[in-house]
Amino acid sequence: MALQGTCLPSLDSPHLRGYAPAQSQHCAQQLQILLVDLQAQNDDQRKPQQRRWKSKANFVLQALTSNHSAAAAVSIPLINKRSSDTLHVEHFQWKEPVSDFSLMVEQWTPEKRIRELVQKIRCMFKTMTLGEISISAYDTAWVAMVPSLNCPDYPQFPNCLDWIINNQLPDGSWGDRELFLAYDRMCSSLACLVALQSWSVGHSNIEKGLAFVHENIFRLHHEVDDYMPIGFEVVFPTLLDDARSLGLDLPYDSPAVEKFRQAREKKLKRIPMELLHSRPTTLLHSLEGLHRIVDWERLLRLQSENGSFLFSPASTACALKYTGNQKCLDYLNLVLGKFKDAVPNVYPVDLFERMWVVDRLERLGISHYFENEIKECLEYVFRYWNNKGICWASSSDVSDVDDTATAFRLLRLQGYPVSSDVFNHFKKGSEFFCFEGQTSQAVTGMYNLYRASQIMFPGESVLEEAKSFSRSFLLKRKSENRIQDKWILSKGLKDEVNYALNNNWYESLPKIETRNYIDQYGVEDVWIGKSLYRMFLVNNDAFRNLAIENYNFCQSCHKREFSQLLRWYGIQRFQSLNFVPASAINTFFLISATLFEPKYSDARTVSTMCSILATTLKGLFHSVIPLEDLKQLASAARRWDPRILESSSKDIKHVFSILYSTVDTISQRAIKAQGRDISSYLRNEWRKFIESLLIEAEWSFNKYCPKLEEYFINAKITTGLRPVMLATIFFMGEKINENHFQHSSFEQALDLIALLGRVKSDVHGFYNNSSRNQNRLSCVSLYHGENPKRNAVEVFGHFESMMDETMKEIVKEILQTSNLPKQWTALVLRMTKTINFFFNKLNGSLPSFSHMSPYADLALFSTIGYQENIQDCTTQKYLFPDSLFMKKV
Repeated sequence: MALQGTCLPSLDSPHLRGYAPAQSQHCAQQLQILLVDLQAQNDDQRKPQQRRWKSKANFVLQALTSNHSAAAAVSIPLINKRSSDTLHVEHFQWKEPVSDFSLMVEQWTPEKRIRELVQKIRCMFKTMTLGEISISAYDTAWVAMVPSLNCPDYPQFPNCLDWIINNQLPDGSWGDRELFLAYDRMCSSLACLVALQSWSVGHSNIEKGLAFVHENIFRLHHEVDDYMPIGFEVVFPTLLDDARSLGLDLPYDSPAVEKFRQAREKKLKRIPMELLHSRPTTLLHSLEGLHRIVDWERLLRLQSENGSFLFSPASTACALKYTGNQKCLDYLNLVLGKFKDAVPNVYPVDLFERMWVVDRLERLGISHYFENEIKECLEYVFRYWNNKGICWASSSDVSDVDDTATAFRLLRLQGYPVSSDVFNHFKKGSEFFCFEGQTSQAVTGMYNLYRASQIMFPGESVLEEAKSFSRSFLLKRKSENRIQDKWILSKGLKDEVNYALNNNWYESLPKIETRNYIDQYGVEDVWIGKSLYRMFLVNNDAFRNLAIENYNFCQSCHKREFSQLLRWYGIQRFQSLNFVPASAINTFFLISATLFEPKYSDARTVSTMCSILATTLKGLFHSVIPLEDLKQLASAARRWDPRILESSSKDIKHVFSILYSTVDTISQRAIKAQGRDISSYLRNEWRKFIESLLIEAEWSFNKYCPKLEEYFINAKITTGLRPVMLATIFFMGEKINENHFQHSSFEQALDLIALLGRVKSDVHGFYNNSSRNQNRLSCVSLYHGENPKRNAVEVFGHFESMMDETMKEIVKEILQTSNLPKQWTALVLRMTKTINFFFNKLNGSLPSFSHMSPYADLALFSTIGYQENIQDCTTQKYLFPDSLFMKKV
């Protein structure tokens, strides 16, 4: 069955007449072979690939047939009939992107899905108060057990008793309707049976419930310990004792019952009862399991401000039953006022909800739609931040590492002053725990601690320890195939942890992380408290659908921008230069995966142009070009006058013409973005870049060996990061003025990121035993020359430590400076990630499209929306001919 909608030009097509015949023939033949192979596959084989390859084939064919010069960026060099002895500056006409975002939405989604989903989620933000959470049958049963404060023969909350009667599940149980977890169903059912029997109501419900318990008690033996609800081993035996005292016919001698009785006795021996009565601990959350052995009057001193016991309706209801305390009653009335006839397993969850909503929006790549709402959420969280940490609810006297780590990471990345010393409260010896006094760890707690520990400033030893411990814990769990958690049942947790272990924060490109997390995000994820519960604003269809629509929309923007870059690449005839080491698509991938949001359209284009231009200039200076010609190029750049190069070689003239016209194009474009002429800034940065390359060339020509300090002063400029970043920042949506350039932190951040790039490049060149790199000056050879007694391991260790400290300094410099443009912070952090990704994941080179295809193909060509298109980027197969994207030298 032939592919529909794919049209190949014939080999004698007039659109291809401007190209070398052999090259155009090869291109068309390769595309035809690709499509024939795809057509030959049966339906099952074709489904996962058809849309991606069809998109690629049409995309390249469109580039070949729409503009003859675009082919130069692909693989087909133009036949240039101009005299190579004449310097010709050819200008690129910038095509305007759609400026009105609403129009872009209409073009991409006729039903305006993005706009509708954004509005829907904004409405969800407006509902945020103390948290949207599902009902708990278990806690509702404990509230139903409370006798009336005025007439003890009747229930205080009869509506809760009615809810139990009306919400029994078809199998006779109570609990989460969608997911069967024996722990949850058994404990919830037992609590509901005790509540009904306490008031002698719902006899038919009791019969069905008893039958369920008898038939399913054995299932407790087969559940994973990690999924056991909070306090289950204490609460479950206690409920059985309550049921026995009420005369309920239950399997009290079941092996499962005996197992948990023994576990309860063991735990009670470890509970420090004096500590329980003297200071707030997590035990306050499960007091109903200890209701026969605690001193309730003493415990009243440990009530939270809202009258609850650690925000647990069940625990508070039990306290009300024994004490009649008015604050307990007020708390339960508050909760019932929100949820009507039933209660959740914990309330409020205001901090938890806000933090996890922000986390999900950021990881799904849609936070840019909700900047104001996110700011309000983080300000709310910061209001309750303290040096001992926080928990799921505001005004809590108990803190946990899971919520504290998440708050720390989100707040620090937005520049809030939060200290890493907070994690000392969760440290005992060399280990870290979720709650003070705990003896075991949970996967999600350690996972979020690991994520937070990477946002590290220099000298934060507690974060170093936290990172080492949490990573070791997660790796051990992974080796044991036990990536499951006591706090959540999540479809994507295993993949989330694997991604974090394989991709450090400082090398994880936003678009790649988003693409992975969209697959991992679970709309139906269920959290584990004392019962199963759901967080409706954290896990929902609206987030997922907007993430998919936005990803596909961004991808369409990127394709449109790359098509424009192909035109520029072809007009400037890069492909005729033998020292251009990388193809346009690889460079654009790195930039678009870093600055992926639609609002950065011009920034992506400018950054890609400047990156290709910087790489070309470095290639020129490292090629066999006479030193005098290079000096002439530097002189032309200094005076910004192409006439100086009339007697220079064609390569020198060609490269300067690209520089001249590209800087002019960018400067003209910047007038719209900045409202002023920025050409002097751009020219000055390119001049300094070329002069630093000339200094390096003169060192090489004169066989001069500089000192390491002298080398670094010049080599940081030769990375080419300055002209790229300074051009890009003008197009990121904020006005940049002279004061920003003169700010010490602005220059310091540039200096640090350039140092990181230089050391990464030099170490990589030496580490990979490249003779070309080893014969060139590098910090590695110079350092070893100044420290001859140090062996290779010590030398590389020195630079690994330097790179690590430089990363920390970059993070501190950029996150602790509040009076610089917000977009500058974003650009520095993201460019830092690009550098690390380039050297750590791509081995420091972009030799061909196929080398990066597991990432670039996923980011640029694979849309989301069909299950067959969702694949692991490390296991995909690639058939697209590399020659279409990389010229052969």
